[in-house]
Amino acid sequence: FQALGTEVISVSVDSQFVHKVWNDVELSKMVEGGVPFAMASDSGGAIGRAYGVYDEVAGVDVRGRFLIDPDGVIEVIEPFVAGSA
Repeated sequence: FQALGTEVISVSVDSQFVHKVWNDVELSKMVEGGVPFAMASDSGGAIGRAYGVYDEVAGVDVRGRFLIDPDGVIEVIEPFVAGSA
């Protein structure tokens, strides 16, 4: 993705400490060197709210993908639906 001038960032309500443990203990078994992109913590749900994917009841960001152009304009939103991959 970087060769195409893009950047991938994963965001979840988990803390940076949880991300590190997940990367070091779980993901590193599947991907040599661990996660190949930045992981951000949205512990208060502010990012999820801004993007319309924060579930207030569950206290989590609903999974999805967003393509954002260099000017910061969201071009594509693809929320995941329960039961989809």
